Amino acid sequence: MAADTPRVRDRLAEVAAGAAQDVPGVAFLRPGVVDLLRTRVADRAPRLAAGPGARAQGVRVSRDEATGAWHIDIRLVLNRGHRALDVTRAVHTATLAAVRAEPSVSVRVTVTVTGVV
Repeated sequence: MAADTPRVRDRLAEVAAGAAQDVPGVAFLRPGVVDLLRTRVADRAPRLAAGPGARAQGVRVSRDEATGAWHIDIRLVLNRGHRALDVTRAVHTATLAAVRAEPSVSVRVTVTVTGVV
């Protein structure tokens, strides 16, 4: 599975981003600094953006090599009028349900609200 790790990481990020964006109350996923820098570089070199390895912004996926466990970190912005606790729980549940079909030993999901619009 080591050879497939980047492909599994990208697939988990894509699935998690889709699940999170479908939850009512989520305005958008918030890209981190690395995502913003990657976007700026990709804007200057479009051929890189279209290639493999394009990442879902606002979602980071990592793997603990010792245990094989995957960790999905989702950062999002809420729509005003929605409770952060309710939305984060719904995103957590939706993400876990969406990634169950993916090949993983175990998955841990962290949801962080970074703002409200």
